[in-house]
Amino acid sequence: MKLAIIGNSPLALEAALRFHLHGAALTWYQDLLDPALFESPGLEPLAFTSDHGHGILRELNQRYSPENFTWHEWRESYARPLTDYLRAHQEVKADEVVSISKRFLAPGELIPERSRFLDLFRIIFRVNPKDFIELQKDSNPETYQRLTEEFISSLASSIEMYQDYDLVLDLRCDLSRASASVAGRALGEGRRPPKVHNGLEALSLAQGLAASPDERELALVGSDSLAAEILLGLSGWLKDPRSLLFIVTTEEEPFQDFLRSANPLTAEKLKVLLDGIEAELAEEIDIFTRKLREWQELDDFVQAKIPRPSEPIPRVNFFSGHNVTAIDELIDRRRLFLTLERPEFRLGKKHPQNNDLDLKTVGCDRILVAHARKDRSFVAIDPHEPGHFEATPFRPNVAHAWERDLEHLEGIEDEIFKLFSPTDSH
Repeated sequence: MKLAIIGNSPLALEAALRFHLHGAALTWYQDLLDPALFESPGLEPLAFTSDHGHGILRELNQRYSPENFTWHEWRESYARPLTDYLRAHQEVKADEVVSISKRFLAPGELIPERSRFLDLFRIIFRVNPKDFIELQKDSNPETYQRLTEEFISSLASSIEMYQDYDLVLDLRCDLSRASASVAGRALGEGRRPPKVHNGLEALSLAQGLAASPDERELALVGSDSLAAEILLGLSGWLKDPRSLLFIVTTEEEPFQDFLRSANPLTAEKLKVLLDGIEAELAEEIDIFTRKLREWQELDDFVQAKIPRPSEPIPRVNFFSGHNVTAIDELIDRRRLFLTLERPEFRLGKKHPQNNDLDLKTVGCDRILVAHARKDRSFVAIDPHEPGHFEATPFRPNVAHAWERDLEHLEGIEDEIFKLFSPTDSH
């Protein structure tokens, strides 16, 4: 069987190893995901590995057995040598996938008395022509000699090529851009202001963000596993007492669902951060209460000379049970404004004082949107197309993520072997 695997993750690597050992002719199209962007404390030393991978490493006279898991060690000592091994036996491409479709069948078209599986899948991908030409120098030197300088220089832009496959296994992560509104789209979102960051981009920015006069107020939209990772990434930025964060989520109790499914150390780290924020506010309220009482005990003529103590403002404000319904940008493009609404069928249990108004606007310097999904814009087939299999890897900070990924992959293997006889597999 000829198989295309799409995605760049521990699960995609595992699938490529398995189907290589099953005797498939495969092409692995890698995207640009770097799993190291997830801090994911508490992973087992041998997380994201398998007996297949360790067996191949032994054949290569290499080993991977860390005392403590780090993404760097996993990538350098496990993923890289195994990817190089696959590259020596199969096709491993870093080219951008432009389209996944059937060669001839329209979506929904039926073949009388036959399955749609009769038609092959066609993957169109974009290649850098200079890289392609360099490959010809070694693989096809006679053709390369016939290429004129004028022809080579004419290939200034990328070119598209295609390959056809019996099966497609889509193992991409769900970290692509999605709407700030869980309902589908927020008003004004189509303008894509440059200070709105989604998915993986939001996570990367949060982990490198430093406090500055231009980054005093941020909004984080969402409270799932990606939002938790973004919030942990902002912990350094939050240490500056002038930093102010708005967390907007449809959850009535923010991060409640994630904390139930998170791996224990990540959950503990998030709890410590949230408890620290609450403790800081409680301390400020105690100080304010004491100062207010002292001010109230002053004589009237003294009060007139001394300003009334200012009530503390939470540095992390939750708008729980809320939807983002619009994103606006000032003409000078220095500030962004989120319009938030809470429907009557949802409660806002966290910071209920923010529920007094049905409609509210929050101003900030940047917006980090944790809502993410797979990019299906280039997939022109139904998700249930025979021969097309899809699995979204669990995010690393979810408990038992790797075990659940492998269970899903094993289920896909069983379905594939129903389509092909495994007699020649080894």
